[in-house]
Amino acid sequence: MRHFYLDTNVFISRWKPDDPYYSEAKIVASSLQKGEISAYTSVLTLLETASVAGRLYAHRMKDKGPEQKKMFIIKTIRRLVVMRIRFIHLVGDIPLRLSNVKVDMPTLLADSIFLSFLTALRTLDLMHIATARHAKQIDSEKLGAFITGDAELLARKDEISKIIGMPVLSPKEYVHALGLQ
Repeated sequence: MRHFYLDTNVFISRWKPDDPYYSEAKIVASSLQKGEISAYTSVLTLLETASVAGRLYAHRMKDKGPEQKKMFIIKTIRRLVVMRIRFIHLVGDIPLRLSNVKVDMPTLLADSIFLSFLTALRTLDLMHIATARHAKQIDSEKLGAFITGDAELLARKDEISKIIGMPVLSPKEYVHALGLQ
């Protein structure tokens, strides 16, 4: 389980002291930086991080202009990238055939649509689940868990675990299971 799929919210939780997984998210980030554990995540995590950073900047900082906001977002993304995380991107288009309809679309979106047949989740959650499932196929020997602080995903962990072929754990459960400090 030292190799896991990182949901975006775990990375973001370490900036929010009021988050229920704040302490564990900081431990996960520190352990990633030290190379004690390793993670996969979707390239969507970069987008979600940029989005959150932009909102944090607008909320917490006095607007000092677009260049400062841009630099804040870039620095935030760098903090994610330096953690030695492997970013997964499902490349290519595939034909999506539903009845008499055929649409060529990005693999990630098509896989997410097929997952919507199995479970009712929000769009980005479906996309993370699709990416985690793909990462598990790439590295089935090592990839041991999907780590998330998302209450909806945690409430449905048994269902999602069956879909992706690995346990779904909260950051607290993950840190405890590995004895990280």
